[in-house]
Amino acid sequence: MDLRTLGQSGLRVSALGLSTAHWGHRVAIDATPALLRAFLDAGGNLMDISSVEALSGLGRDIHQRDLVLSAASGVNPDSPAGRRVDCSRRALLNDLDGILRRLNLEHLDLWSVAYWDPHTPVEEVAATMDYAVETGRVRYAGVRGYTGWQLAVTHTRRGVVAAQAPYSLLMREAEWETMPAAEYLGVGIIAADPLAHGVLTGEIAPDDPHAPRLRGQRAGQIAEALRTAAEGLGLSADTAAVAWVRQRETVASTLVEARVPEDIARCAQASLPGPIQKALDDISR
Repeated sequence: MDLRTLGQSGLRVSALGLSTAHWGHRVAIDATPALLRAFLDAGGNLMDISSVEALSGLGRDIHQRDLVLSAASGVNPDSPAGRRVDCSRRALLNDLDGILRRLNLEHLDLWSVAYWDPHTPVEEVAATMDYAVETGRVRYAGVRGYTGWQLAVTHTRRGVVAAQAPYSLLMREAEWETMPAAEYLGVGIIAADPLAHGVLTGEIAPDDPHAPRLRGQRAGQIAEALRTAAEGLGLSADTAAVAWVRQRETVASTLVEARVPEDIARCAQASLPGPIQKALDDISR
């Protein structure tokens, strides 16, 4: 698996990143060490530790030097609606310190502000990111879910090196603002959710809050084109969907939610021929 420089920083991340967002929900805890070993064996290094509690069983594995550990602060999904986003200095640093304490880490390699907070001055958010770097808590700072203008006005002394955004054949909104702004500012793109909440592979849950927006005639046409292309190449639909995102020039790394070690190997090795890549690009515009 190739390593790519994240924006204009010196941080090098693998083309595939391993997401722990649903470890403990979709993936059994006792299976996670095998996933991590498969990921490392495939040459991966970027690990998004979204589910901190699910990582406690990894023990010393989480401290491997080759891993680039990434986490975000500022959103609490357990809070009441309308109060889930809090990117104040107090909330961000409290959460960061909690992550480090629970994982027995001295620092994170990449720490991101999880969402744009309209109630916190952007200067305060930027200063908090700088402070986290300057005090040794984190090595690099990033943002998630930002639009282009939000990314542009977040001025830090140390620089924002990464912008994470949902990106897939079905969800290409990041191309409108975020990706052009990131390229201009020298910020690397980390693509999340390449399967569009499972819509592209027919696995979306009926009660998923994204279901109404992502379903429909267009989604069905794109999913069908993906399945046809994948079958012709001898690939699964999810592997082909990840390959399409991974091969985009604007993407530094693509986060995958592997369930078994074989998922990682397939996603790391699969590639789409140029004509297939372009055909899927055209039909999903």
